[in-house]
Amino acid sequence: MKLRVRQGCQELLRILLSPSQWFDVYWPASRQYWFSLLFISVICAKALRIYSHLNSLTLDRFLLWGSTFFLQDIFCILIAQFLCQDFYSRGVRVFVALVTILASLLISCLAAANISFYTQTGAEVHWRQAHNFHRDAASIKTLLTGLTGVVICQILFSAVAWISTPHLYNFVRRGVWTLTSIAALLWNWKRKVDPKTYSEVPLKDWDEESNSDNELERTTGLFTSRKLSQKSSPSPLACILVASASVIVLLLRCLRPSDTAYTFLSQTVVMAPFEKPPSRSQRSSFDLPDLPGDYSWLYNHTALAEPPKLDWLPEKEIGGFRDWYRGANDKYPQHYDPTQNPLHISNRHRDILQPLRDTLKSGNVNIKHVFLLKLESTRYDVFPLRKDSHVADLIRESYPHNQIPDDVEERLANLTRNAEMFTGTPSGFNSHNEPLQPYGGISATNAYTSGTFTLKSIIASVCGISPLVVDFNHEYLYHFYEPCMPQILNALNLIPANSKQAADPHDYTTWPWHSHFMQSITDLYDNQNFLTPAMGFQDKVTAKNITRKWKNKPGNRPEKFNFWGYPENELRGYFVEAIQKAEEDHERIFLTHLTGLTHHPFDLPVGNEYEEMISPNIFSHHGKINRYLNTVGVVDKWLGEIREVLEETGVANETLVVMVGDHGLSVIEDGGVTACDNPHVSNFHVPLVFSHPQLPPIQINDRVTSMQILPTILDLLVESASLDDQSSQAIKDLLPLYEGQSMIRDIVSEKDGMLDWQFTVMNTGATWLALRSASKPYRLVIPLVPEVEWRFTDVDTDPYELHALQSFNLLAVLKQVGEVHGEGAVQWIRDAAHVAQWWVAENWRRYEFVP
Repeated sequence: MKLRVRQGCQELLRILLSPSQWFDVYWPASRQYWFSLLFISVICAKALRIYSHLNSLTLDRFLLWGSTFFLQDIFCILIAQFLCQDFYSRGVRVFVALVTILASLLISCLAAANISFYTQTGAEVHWRQAHNFHRDAASIKTLLTGLTGVVICQILFSAVAWISTPHLYNFVRRGVWTLTSIAALLWNWKRKVDPKTYSEVPLKDWDEESNSDNELERTTGLFTSRKLSQKSSPSPLACILVASASVIVLLLRCLRPSDTAYTFLSQTVVMAPFEKPPSRSQRSSFDLPDLPGDYSWLYNHTALAEPPKLDWLPEKEIGGFRDWYRGANDKYPQHYDPTQNPLHISNRHRDILQPLRDTLKSGNVNIKHVFLLKLESTRYDVFPLRKDSHVADLIRESYPHNQIPDDVEERLANLTRNAEMFTGTPSGFNSHNEPLQPYGGISATNAYTSGTFTLKSIIASVCGISPLVVDFNHEYLYHFYEPCMPQILNALNLIPANSKQAADPHDYTTWPWHSHFMQSITDLYDNQNFLTPAMGFQDKVTAKNITRKWKNKPGNRPEKFNFWGYPENELRGYFVEAIQKAEEDHERIFLTHLTGLTHHPFDLPVGNEYEEMISPNIFSHHGKINRYLNTVGVVDKWLGEIREVLEETGVANETLVVMVGDHGLSVIEDGGVTACDNPHVSNFHVPLVFSHPQLPPIQINDRVTSMQILPTILDLLVESASLDDQSSQAIKDLLPLYEGQSMIRDIVSEKDGMLDWQFTVMNTGATWLALRSASKPYRLVIPLVPEVEWRFTDVDTDPYELHALQSFNLLAVLKQVGEVHGEGAVQWIRDAAHVAQWWVAENWRRYEFVP
């Protein structure tokens, strides 16, 4: 024992005195570990890929072709095993060691990132999108929220690699040794020479352990392994098994059909860093197989035409109305014209909903100001949280005997009281609570967002247009094909008749409009700071303004709740100031506000503590649900503060408050904390409320989208006589130009056989497109890239989408749908696929976007 310790100390001293020998000792000792780390990372990444897309394969197809999905991974592992041999010269060993170590670290990090991202979102990382990732501070900090999961995965990989060293290395080496023996035997047989003459020749270098290995084992005992006998031969049974498996897998690979699913599932994580972004010469839309039907009414058509004449526009060009100032010689003289849109359906000819008709005609509804509140990550079923909802069922099932404790039910009953008031929908929890008086207004129960990426959702709501089908926020760089709300209101200010007359203090309809954008979080994420002025907002308040305001003030300063920014209630003073200034200056406000607290990682403001809303369970995502519901409650209290501000400033009865989720969140169903690349319906279904104390409480159940918000606001302004004559006529000229139908009129879901198609550009923008129609309960999620699937659901029969039908191949989806839902659903999918293909190309034309 003393001799071994002394030898070890001498070896350590030799290394310390001669750094050049570090490599000679370290690499032979660790090469098998680095191989194990790479092996585990590659296999785990492939297992995750297959698992996440398992629903896209039938069991028989998976059993038949599943083994071929690992060929690329096996090839990479064999290369790594070859690099980890020790028969190279010292110079080559240095280079090989560097390549192997870097490759193992990189691949393990990629695999860890894939697993961490999947556990957080329920979707895989699409590495092709990395070139579009913005490197601003907010983006980097958003990325770092998943760092903990990556580190945990990396630690697990490292621990398993340590334990499995050298067993994985020896296992693969035995396989290679067996294959080499078989190859030698076949070669000898071919040459009709005795196999014993050659059977051991190829194996010498592969089986010998270097002197440095033996020396290190004597001194440290690290990474010891059993040497394979140089004279031993693989057993006949091992040769038969290895040879048979290899031949079968290779034969299956040769016979495997040319299917996108198989190609995608066969890709190894090793190739992720080398994925190229889509080229600038990519196709203008996605490809479709040959489908029966005549769609000549759709293709070769465009909704772009000469803009209609607007006599009231000022002579000097104004923002949002560029197309009206361009001549025939300009490159893009055309504007969106719904009369040329083969998909457009209007309800302008329909009468106003009966409960609203008399109220609006009475002249008692005054809309002086308009507040549009975008509620970050807010699902429909938490606005308010209802006792008969899927969320409540999950909460109930988390407690013994499906019985929610009284204290928890009390918290749930008070969690979304303001949402109950605004929607006129009681939560159903705790019957001891007094029923709330509905605030008044329209609540849509079946509203979907037009974009599950926050900034794209804002564009749809504020501008009444579909977001651009491209990854992330690039809309501000291109042409908005309709004026946004702030730009419309600014145009009303500049109508000659309005601009020349002074505002009448007693007649708010003569007051000019002023637009604000307010959020207590940063606007530096994904170039939002450029998007806000592109939409025409005159003023904005962000976390930067709050920081600057308190910088030189004595006393306690507000604290950020996380890297996003400050709690929403830090905006209360800005709301009050904006309203008071508007009243003093005889101005009208259009204010858009984005909340931020309900964004992942669901941090609470300083001074707030998490309360139990669902029974904790370490084996489920209950922790995420609990954090999410706590933030929902804080934002609900903020909505109550906004109502108080309106009442305190005396404008509550003259302010239309529109509340809508930017997108939902599937945290309840699959633990997803972001809508990124997640097609589940809960990421689309959002609350949508037009709230005004003088409106009767109305609930509409039609299928609508957030793109209909702008036309509805404009229609309400006109029908409530909240505009002067000149402005009212201008809005009547503009309203027919928008795609969305007004929600104060009967919705037209189908006309002359044409369906009212509703599109959602999915986060991040160019991976998936979701589609539904107003008259059918079907949803189709359409892949815009090869590595994701077609997905069909019927939300009437499967409201929680537990049995989605999906495949990488549209024809396979059609077959599945036909067997389950019948020919009517199959024809709907055919129509939807063609409509979506035309629409994507048309979307790019409208934005003047050239891939």
